[in-house]
This record gives sequence, C-alpha cells and structure tokens, in this order.
Amino acid sequence: MLYKILDKKDFKDFVNNLISAYEVTAPKKISQALHDFFPIKSYEEMDLSYKRTTLPPAKKMLFPSNEALASYTVGNNIEVKSLNESKEQLLFGVGAWDINGMNFLDRIFSTDFIDENYMEKRKKLKVIGIDAEPSDANFASSVGSEFAKEGFDLFLSDIGDKYFVRIGTAAGAEIASKFGDFLDASDVDYSAYDRQMDLYKNKFNVNVNLDNFFENFEIVYGKKDLWEKLAKSCFSCGSCNLVCPTCFCFNVRDDIKIDLAGGIKSRQWDSCMISNYGLVAGGHNFRPDEANRLKQRYRCKLKTFVEKFGQYSCVGCGRCVEACLAKINIYEDINAVKEEVSI
Repeated sequence: MLYKILDKKDFKDFVNNLISAYEVTAPKKISQALHDFFPIKSYEEMDLSYKRTTLPPAKKMLFPSNEALASYTVGNNIEVKSLNESKEQLLFGVGAWDINGMNFLDRIFSTDFIDENYMEKRKKLKVIGIDAEPSDANFASSVGSEFAKEGFDLFLSDIGDKYFVRIGTAAGAEIASKFGDFLDASDVDYSAYDRQMDLYKNKFNVNVNLDNFFENFEIVYGKKDLWEKLAKSCFSCGSCNLVCPTCFCFNVRDDIKIDLAGGIKSRQWDSCMISNYGLVAGGHNFRPDEANRLKQRYRCKLKTFVEKFGQYSCVGCGRCVEACLAKINIYEDINAVKEEVSI
C-alpha cells in the first residue's frame, strides 16, 4: 500500500477533476438531518459532514433494489438477452463500515457461484473512502469495521490542513497521479495520522461486548420465551433488512408479455423479517412468527458467516437501530442474550 498526502487547498480541484472524468456518486444533504448518496456535478453539491445515510451507498449501486436481469423471447427458438447495466462509476466519501459491507457482498456474490450482474458492476466501480463521522447508533468498532483495510482505491483521513491518503490499488495510484497534486507522506504526516486514528477510535460511543457470544449463541437459540420477548414489538416491516449494507436476499420474478411471446426476468430485494418470507408451496411457513425470524436474523449476522467466512455479517453501522419503527435495538438484544447465559 502506498501513502500520500493531499493539501486541502487542492481538494476541490481534485474532486472537480474526478467529476469531469467519471460519474461520481457522493453524499449530499437532502434535509436538515438527512444525507444520502447521489450523482454530483460539482464539488459544491457534496457534503462530507454526514453521520449516516438511509441506504448503504455501495449496495444500492452494485445490487439495486429492483434490477432487470434478462429479457427473453419464446418462439421457434428461445432467445435470452442479458440486461446487466454496468458502467464506469466512482463512489466518493464512503465510510469504512460501508466499504467493509461492500467487501462482504463481494464475497457473497463471488463465492461458490459468481453473480455476473454484481461482479461486472463491482469491477467498474472506483471507491474513495473517508473517515466518516459515526452516528450515535454506530457500533462499528465493536465488530472490527471502523477501519477499512481493503476494498478501496483511495482512502482519505483528515489530519488538519491536509489529507493522509492510503492508496489501495493500481487504479487508485492512477487516479492520484492523473487528477490531483498528491505528495509523498513525511514522518510528520505519519505521526499526525497515527494521532488522528487514536482520536477517531474514541468517536464510537456504542460499545458492544461480543466476547463468547458466537460460542454460546446456540445455547439460547431454542429459548422460545426469550425470543418472543425480544420480538414482541416487531411489525415484520423489513426496514432493518432494507437499510442493511450486508443483507443480500432477493426474490426473482417474471413479467410475461400478454401474448406469452416473451418477458423480463428481474430481481428485487427480499426481507427475512417479513411474514411471507418463509412461505412455500402448500401453504407451509417455516418461519411463521416474529420470534423465529428475529433469532434467525441475529444468527445470520453474528454466527453463520463467522462459520463460513470468519467474519460477522454485521458491520455495526447502526442503520437497523435507527430505521426500526418498533425501536428494536440489536446491541441491547445482544446484551439480553448474553445475560440469558451469563456470559
């Protein structure tokens, strides 16, 4: 990994140079308390002071909520045409936890089976990260997602009058050389970066102790009373899934022409928390109640992918806590589960 610095007086020109060469998606302020990522046409449209966005930016770019996969015609021969729309894009100003969420999706969509729609988009996406401000619900430091080690081309850390820049890929090095006045980092810059990282770690106000949680989760998995208590206020709306950077379930549907001569196959995000998620042929529902769905969600986030990949599938962004209409809180529930088995 290479390390550079970018003077803040040159930052605006750097961003505008990128906009002239790429379709840049960056955080924009859309109300007093809300930001989200949208394409920008100028530096002035961007606001890096955000603490959270409603939707995770990388997920909605790489894995859209509604995506046409293929069209087909039926006649003497069946013809299928891919509708994958991939193009060169640049995602600017994304936080470490969302980069780590994207890294998780990269593994999901490239392990065992290659999802070509996702991976084609991913190959064409350049990523420039920043040390974003954590929201009051953010617990990324508890799950090891407050720092991004990979998945970015450039990563900018504010060290006062300049940015300390980590260059993570060859594409990132090319961006730095073509679009900005980047200089080699000095020993003073390295020291300033280390001090800033120490300060940054203290910005995460929510600490969740997950020690021994994975090992003891199965002990409480069958405790029906506990899960009914935790899920009693759940509306089964699925908001927690929709705002999550790592939820990847989807449903596939066919929209068939009225003459049956063809159609379009598409996919939409699905939610393991809605009531008909487990509904199968014959009317059986293998997760018929909120308690079963909630415990499976927590198992997926905190155990299943520790077994498969050696990592949590929760990056601690806190979006589910802030989006939940019933005020269900994942870290309060973790404490309740730990208390049940006294760990």
